[in-house]
Amino acid sequence: MTSAQTPLTRQRVIALTWPMIFANALIPLVGVIDTAVISLAGNAADIGGVAIGAMVFAVFYWSTYFLRMGVTGLTAQAIGAGNHAESQRVLWRALLIAAVLGFTFLILKGPIGHLAFNLLQGSEAVETKGAAYVSARFWGAPAALCLFAITGWLIGAGHTRTAMLVQLFLALFNGALDIWFVLGLGWGPKGIAAGTAMAEWLTVFLGLALVFRAFKARSRFSLRDIPLAGLIEPAALKRLLGVNVNLFLRSVFMTIGFGWFVNAGARQGDVMLAANQVLMQFIVVWAFVLDAFAYTAEAETGRAFGRGSTNDLRRAVRLTSEFAALCAIFFSILTYIGGGFLLGVLLKDEMVRQVALHYLPWCAAVPVLGVAAWQLDGIFIGATRGAAMRNSALLSLLAYLLLDAVFAPAYGNTGVWMAFVSYYIFRGLTLGAAYPALERSLQRKTVR
Repeated sequence: MTSAQTPLTRQRVIALTWPMIFANALIPLVGVIDTAVISLAGNAADIGGVAIGAMVFAVFYWSTYFLRMGVTGLTAQAIGAGNHAESQRVLWRALLIAAVLGFTFLILKGPIGHLAFNLLQGSEAVETKGAAYVSARFWGAPAALCLFAITGWLIGAGHTRTAMLVQLFLALFNGALDIWFVLGLGWGPKGIAAGTAMAEWLTVFLGLALVFRAFKARSRFSLRDIPLAGLIEPAALKRLLGVNVNLFLRSVFMTIGFGWFVNAGARQGDVMLAANQVLMQFIVVWAFVLDAFAYTAEAETGRAFGRGSTNDLRRAVRLTSEFAALCAIFFSILTYIGGGFLLGVLLKDEMVRQVALHYLPWCAAVPVLGVAAWQLDGIFIGATRGAAMRNSALLSLLAYLLLDAVFAPAYGNTGVWMAFVSYYIFRGLTLGAAYPALERSLQRKTVR
C-alpha cells in the first residue's frame, strides 16, 4: 500500500490496476458466457428471456452494489488512518447486511417476479423464459451480495490480485455449470440462472478462505476484533448505513436507467431486444475493465482522505485518469474494428446478428464517452461522498428518460441508442461539476 511518505507512482498504479483489469473483465464475463451459451443453444426468445430475467434480478442485485462501494471506501480510509482492526470490522458488518438482504430477496422472489413481469413489455414467449430464469437466479442472491462485500474489502485493502482470483473462479465455475446445465441437460434460461447461482455460492466460500489468508499474512487477524457486540455496535452500524444509504439510492437510479434501456429494446421487438442485449455485453466488459482504474482511484482516494492529504488526492486522480483515458480510446477503436467478428462468433441467428452490426458504432462510442463517469465514480466512492453520487445519478437518469421519450418514438432503436449514449455524458458532467466541492471538503478537514 502507498504510505504518506511514498507518493503514488505510475508504476504503482499499474501494479494495483492490472489484476483488477483481469478481475473486472471476468465480472461481466459471467454475463457474456450466459449470453454465448444461450445463443448457441436457443433462439431470439431464449436470448430475450435471459436478458429480461437478468434485468429483473439486476434491479435488486445492483441496487445493493453499495455494499461493494461502501466497503472499499471505508476500508481504505480506515487503513489510511492506521486502524487495521476497524478495516476488518467493516467487512464483517457488510457481510452481515449482505446476508440479511440476500435471504430477504430469496424469500420474496415469487412476489418480486410477479410484479416485475406485470411491468415489462416483452412478448409472451420472452416473459415465460424470463420467469424461469428469475425463479432459479434468486437462489444465489445471498451469495452474490456477500461477494460484493468480500471484493470491496479486498480492493480497499489493496489485495487486488486476490480479488482477481475470486472473480476468476466465479467465471470458471459459471462457465462450466452453464455448459453442463444448458448444452448438456437442455435446461435453457433456467439452466443459465441455476449455473450462475451455484457458481456464486462456491465462490463465496473460496473468497472467505482467501480473506482469512490475507488477515493471517499480515499477522493482524484476531477473533477479538470481531465480537458480536463490536459488529452490531450502533455508532459503527449507523456510520456504515449512513454512508451506504445514498450509494443505495444511486444504485437504484442506475439500475432503473439500465433497466429502461433493456425495456426500450423490448418495445422494439424480440430481435431488437436480443441485439441490444448482445451489444450491451461489449459495453459491460469495457466498463468493468476501465473500472479497474476507478478501483485504484477508490483505494488511493480513500487513503488520501484517511490521511487528510489534498496532494495525495490530486495525484491519485491524475495518474489513474491518464491510464483510463488512453485505454478508453483503445477499446472504442477495438470495438469498432473487431466487434463484427465477435458478433459472428456469438450469434447464430442471422437477423439478430445483422441488427447488432447496424448498431455496433453506437456501442463502440461508449468507452470514450463513459470513461469520465466511471473514473469520477471511483473518486467519489473512495471519498465516501454518497450524496453527490446520488444527485448525479438522479439528474442523469431524468435527462436520459427525457431524451428517450423524445428520440425513441422518432428514430426507433437508433433513438434508444442516442439517449443511452447521452446518459454516460450526463453522468460525467454532473460528477465533474461536483468535484471542486470534494476537494474543498478535504481542505477543510486538513485545516481542522
